[in-house]
Amino acid sequence: MEDYFKDLQNTFKCVILRTGDIVIDKVGNHIGILLSKSRHIDMIRDDVYVWKVKWISSLNKEAADITILEEENLKLCIIVGTYEWHSVTGGTFEL
Repeated sequence: MEDYFKDLQNTFKCVILRTGDIVIDKVGNHIGILLSKSRHIDMIRDDVYVWKVKWISSLNKEAADITILEEENLKLCIIVGTYEWHSVTGGTFEL
């Protein structure tokens, strides 16, 4: 089990999110653009980083909401395949 967590931590390090990256929500059919990253202090986990994401509906191209997503959860969604990630540097994530 320890090797599994080590592999997961290494995989997390491969996903380097940047402002301007695009994520595609495969479940909700929305396209998200990462607008900005900020640091929040959490009493339990100390530092937590969150991303402001502008979501656009891929069906009608209308602007949806701007949401705040925790960076670790966003990376996990990318790793498990719920979100497809396209970096402004040309990188993407594939298992």
